[in-house]
Amino acid sequence: MRFPVRARYDQAMTNVNKFFVNENITDFPVNPFEVIKNNKWGLITYSELAEIHQTDISNIVSAYQSEDGYTMYDGENYTIAYNDTIASPGRIRFTLMHEIGHIYMNHLIDFEATVLFKSTLTHTEYKILENEVNAFARNVLAPAIIVRNLQLRKKNQLISYFKISRAAAKVRLETLELDLQYLFTPFIRVQLKYFKNFIHNKINSNQCLNCNHSFVYENAIFCPVCGQGQLIKGEGDNKIIYSGYDLDENGRAKICPRCENEQLENGDYCKVCGVYTINKCGNYEWFNNAVSWECGTILDGNARFCTTCGHKSTFFENGLLDSWDVEKREREEEEHYRLMANNGVPF
Repeated sequence: MRFPVRARYDQAMTNVNKFFVNENITDFPVNPFEVIKNNKWGLITYSELAEIHQTDISNIVSAYQSEDGYTMYDGENYTIAYNDTIASPGRIRFTLMHEIGHIYMNHLIDFEATVLFKSTLTHTEYKILENEVNAFARNVLAPAIIVRNLQLRKKNQLISYFKISRAAAKVRLETLELDLQYLFTPFIRVQLKYFKNFIHNKINSNQCLNCNHSFVYENAIFCPVCGQGQLIKGEGDNKIIYSGYDLDENGRAKICPRCENEQLENGDYCKVCGVYTINKCGNYEWFNNAVSWECGTILDGNARFCTTCGHKSTFFENGLLDSWDVEKREREEEEHYRLMANNGVPF
């Protein structure tokens, strides 16, 4: 195949959409390790290569002319190698998606290479291929149209939403307008369709300043975990998602939260232990031995309080959920002991 004279950004964007469809990507962050596993491509670390060849990492970097990673093709199968000694998980994820980009762009087949060595290409040729797969990687990990729709303008937001490195977040913002030029209407429709729920959840996300719980409720006034009204839109850096129960679309537990009976059928009460299986606001009034009014807000499986009026939830009233501060304290103790163990401190 004749070598392109410039980076084919339109083809890179076409392959980004092809990737989303083929890999059934509907949420972020994208996990390149799962993509590699699902496609049955080989994966090996620089540490493993160093052990196989009885050498050190620096010699692997020198031999394959890449500090981060490379892709090999034997005529039938692909194998991706990456430098596992790099400290940044976000950088490793970008490296893997960069290499997946070489596969999706068909570089090793079109240009008849088992490995794309920098020394076997001219500077211009190497730059063209790298620009193509970098565009692929950044638009898979943090698509331009999603960044635009969510109005993400800060590096910390991109890092939090997409789990990319600070350097990748900087480039994502700098290349946003460039990439949007190549997002033709069909591409936009596909991406907005695939990531409809992700966009909805991020737009409607809240975080409580009191207990740090991160949750999605439209027009929430109170935190569902601690009941306080100190809410901010979006997600902060220290978000916590508290544990709870799996519910169906009607707020009914799929398994009884008290006795773990799995045959709840369609009733509102467990037929084994009699507990009320719907988590909703417990705020109601009686008149003439009947409920004359109730808030009725259906809540998530970890909600202790109503997001509308701040009243206790039915699960919390029935003792099915611990107070939020108990769970937070337990998590902090577990993290403390984990750090002590990692540092070799006896306890």
